[in-house]
This record gives sequence, structure tokens and C-alpha cells, in this order.
Amino acid sequence: MGILAYNEERTIGSTISSLAEQSVFENPNHTISIHVVPNGCRDATALLAREALESLKKRHPSVQVEVNELTEGGKANAWNHFVHEFSPADAEGLLLLDADIHFGEPECLERVVKTLMESPAAVVAVDLPLKDIALKQNPSLCERLSVNASHLQTTGTPKIAGSLYFARADALRSFWMPLGLLVEDGFVKAMLLTDSFRHPERAEGIVRAPEATHYFKAVTGLKDWFSHERRLLNGTALNILLFSYIQQLVRDGEDPNWVIQENNKRDPFWVVGLAKAYRATLPGGLEFMGEPLRRLTHLPTRKRFAFLPSALLRTGLNIAVFLACQSDFKLGRLDW
Repeated sequence: MGILAYNEERTIGSTISSLAEQSVFENPNHTISIHVVPNGCRDATALLAREALESLKKRHPSVQVEVNELTEGGKANAWNHFVHEFSPADAEGLLLLDADIHFGEPECLERVVKTLMESPAAVVAVDLPLKDIALKQNPSLCERLSVNASHLQTTGTPKIAGSLYFARADALRSFWMPLGLLVEDGFVKAMLLTDSFRHPERAEGIVRAPEATHYFKAVTGLKDWFSHERRLLNGTALNILLFSYIQQLVRDGEDPNWVIQENNKRDPFWVVGLAKAYRATLPGGLEFMGEPLRRLTHLPTRKRFAFLPSALLRTGLNIAVFLACQSDFKLGRLDW
């Protein structure tokens, strides 16, 4: 189990406290180790993580706990270290968590683990991520629109949320993340479901556990929301370029994961070079602008009208984000 953390001193303690409530620790069939990976932190994340893990271990003595602190920041860097270095070599599955979530049910992780173990065709299992404002008794109009928009995101086939997913260890260890990656969950899903683009994506490779949820902190202020979406769209566009790059490596008979490792060693900013060299319309930008309206088609007819205002508002905001990202990409402003 890896908890990747960057300057999370305000949330790491509560996340580990929520984790300690999970029933998965009571299952004698599981051998569990927890690794918190603070990366490039300038606060007390590592110290508070050690204190919270000590409390968890008092409650669950059989669990192995460790804080693996990294000087270099970046989630992709922390992911690479956890998956390929810190996690136990004999682990059957690896669970990745963010350091600012809490769980909806005590059985959440047990259900996620069970779902993957009972799905032989799948390589990764997810739960249902929900915004924390969904728990508010009297949400504001903006908060209600935000929650409605997040419900649109849960329609269709499951996606990987970087805040929580459980995957077969050998599948995760089959690839490396490029340093500088902005949106790691889309990259992980693509690499897992295509075996690093060696075959077409297999939809059956990902499953969602029933009645399993976690909550993450919603971005509700317009300025923060815009920055968040700008990062996501830039990250998605960068992923599209990387996917094309990896597919070409496969066609050329090269091992893409060896190339990624070598590129990471040679230049930590090599992916920015891919973006600056690209001169066409932002990859995925047109799809991003139309996504809210497109998702309405997955809803029952009676619900489409209820979600239409949220979808129209989100479409307008997405257009503004797209225009900002088009400029970011051409100038290589991808250091988030």
C-alpha cells in the first residue's frame, strides 16, 4: 500500500486515521505493508505520517509501516520509487492512495481487493470517488453544480482515479512513469489496459467494486477550479502525445519502458520537449470542450434535463480552460 504525499501535513494524519478504520486489516488472509512516500515536501508531512502510522500499528500490530522520504518532488517520481523499489517484491497487489482522502465505508478497501481477486480478466480495481461537498447538508449553488458535474464523470465505463486504485503488482511493475507527467491516472489506465500499447485496450481489464467509495477534497473556488482544470487538460494533452510516442516505439520494435527509464535518467523534463515541439491544436482539446454534453447521453432521459444546466455551464468553462492550455502547451508551461 503506497500513500504518495506532497506537502500534506494538514491531511495526512486524518487520512491514515480513516485508513485505520478499514476492515481489510482484520482479514487474516492479507499480509499488508504501508509505505508513505513524501516527495519534495517542505512541511511536516513525513513527521506527521510517522506519528499516524505508529498509532495505526498499535491498533493493527501485524501491519508493516514505513515512511520513505524523497528529496525530489513529483508524483510520477514517487510512484516509480514505490512501485519498483519500496513495495514488497512478493506483493500480489499494490494499492495506491492519495494523502488527502477518507473512506465512505469501513469495507471499502476489502471490497476493492475482493473485486479484483474475483475478476481474473481484470488487472485493476477502483471504487467510486466522490467530492467531500456531497456530504454537506446545505450546499451552495456552486457546490451543487460541482457535485452534479462529478456525477456525470461516473457514467460510462470505470476510470482510474489517482486517489485510490488497486492493481496486480506484476502489471504495475511492467512499466515506468515518465518524469514530469501531470495526469498519472490516465497514463496508468492506458498502460495497464493495453500492456504498454502492445495490444488494443481491454475494457474488461478494469472493474469497479460495488458499494465502495472514498471522498476527496473538492475544488470549489473559481480560481482554484480553473487552475485545477488547466493542469488536468494540459496533463491529458501530454498523455496523448506520450501515447503516440510509445505506440511508435512499439511499431519500431523498441521496448517503451526501457526508453522511458533512459529518458528519465537523461533529462527529467523530456516530456516538456514533446509538448513544445507540437504545433497543432491541443491534443484532446476539442473532446474536452464537448465532454459535459456528451456525457448527458449516458443518462436516462428524465435525468438529462436535471443535469443540463450543469453540463452547459461546464461546457462554457471548459472552453476558457482550453484556450489557456493551448497557450501553455506551445510555450512549454507545464511545470506544476
